[in-house]
Amino acid sequence: PPAPPAPPQAPAPPDVDHDVHMHASRERHLKSMETSGVHYQRGVWSYGDYKHNVDADTPQACAAACQADTGCLHWNFHVVHHRCDLKAESSGHNSDVPDWISGNSLRYKPGAKPVAAEL
Repeated sequence: PPAPPAPPQAPAPPDVDHDVHMHASRERHLKSMETSGVHYQRGVWSYGDYKHNVDADTPQACAAACQADTGCLHWNFHVVHHRCDLKAESSGHNSDVPDWISGNSLRYKPGAKPVAAEL
C-alpha cells in the first residue's frame, strides 16, 4: 500500500521584532497608568537599589508595593519581563531607557535631604 500522506506542516511563527514588541508593551503599560492616580514616567531611576524582582506583574502593582514599603522612594517596572524593582534614594532619572516605566512614592520629596534620624 502507498505510504500515508505526510501530516500538514504548521506555518512557521512570524519573526518577532523585539523592538516593536517592547515599544508596544511600553505604550500599553503607560496607557494603563493614565487613570491610576499614581505618578509614572518613561525611563528608569538609577542607583539607590533597595529591592529587586518584587512580586508585581503590572506597573500599578509595582507602584503599590513601593508605596506600602516605607523604605521605598521610587519604583521601576520592566515593560517586557514584568520585573519590579524598588529604589531608596536615587541619584537620578534616565528618561532615555525605553523598556522601563518608573515612578515615585508619595514619600519622595525632590531635593529633600534625609533627616538625622534616618541616617
